[in-house]
Amino acid sequence: MKLAVRAAIAVVLAGVLPGASGCGLRVAGTDGDLVDDWRPLAAPKFDLPAVGTCLGTTSKAPFDPRYTAASPIECDRSHTLEVVLIGTVEGNAGQASEPPKPGSEGFQASYTACGKAVNEYVGGEWHTGMLGIDVRQPTSQAWQGGLRDYICSVFSLSDAYGVMQLASGSLKGALTGAAPKAIRCLTAVGTTKDGWWDDMSALTPVDCAQPHEAEFAGTIQVGPTAGTLPAPDVMRKRSLDPCWEVVAKFVGLTGDQLDARDEFGAAWDGMDKDQWEAGDPYQRCFALFRPGKKARATVKGLGKQAFPA
Repeated sequence: MKLAVRAAIAVVLAGVLPGASGCGLRVAGTDGDLVDDWRPLAAPKFDLPAVGTCLGTTSKAPFDPRYTAASPIECDRSHTLEVVLIGTVEGNAGQASEPPKPGSEGFQASYTACGKAVNEYVGGEWHTGMLGIDVRQPTSQAWQGGLRDYICSVFSLSDAYGVMQLASGSLKGALTGAAPKAIRCLTAVGTTKDGWWDDMSALTPVDCAQPHEAEFAGTIQVGPTAGTLPAPDVMRKRSLDPCWEVVAKFVGLTGDQLDARDEFGAAWDGMDKDQWEAGDPYQRCFALFRPGKKARATVKGLGKQAFPA
């Protein structure tokens, strides 16, 4: 939502008063002091959404750490974001002349606090769900007006690679009980080369009883997320072996045993510049099946049993 800023009025008045009081003329019926009868200007007020408020926005980006305008909307109507936390920028970052930028310690501190709040709100680790989080710092104008609060929101994904989805209904408790937003089985879309997947373009959720080509196995951390985002080949080295072990454990095998089964491979959702600069070190790992191979039941704990084709 747009944040009303009235600081500019105070600046204008502050510029007028010295000139007025220095003219030396007394007006009849006054004491000659133009300052002592003025009421102090009220501090700027900013209308921030309450926790649980749903927001409609034109942004369709999977992750947008920058502040963009949004407006409240009923949660049972189609919306993108759901407010989970109104946090405060503190410490040195709160004393800076501009709001925290992506990649800064201040922004990463906000993102970390947001992630913890989202975990409590949805009832589980948000990286294990078809969920994303959004941190919106104040605009420069609002910051100059004294606003030090940021808006932390959660949103729904339509694709495990981070595609934002318009949602209806609240995401509170979405990873509790039946956990409707938990990542489980997925259909895969991509190109193949030499009998294996070459470029994955989509992983979309499907009931595990339906034919599927992938399953969520767990997460890894590839941090610390310091400096610039490493080159793709470096990130691949950091991701492949750890994800392979996560998939092997999910299937109920050792890494070598998994390697001996040609139905299985490993995939991960990757890391982009925005996520890296936010200080989010997590990647999602998936058990990926050979092209043309579809499971009709979960492979979790499958071990040495036959593939459930």
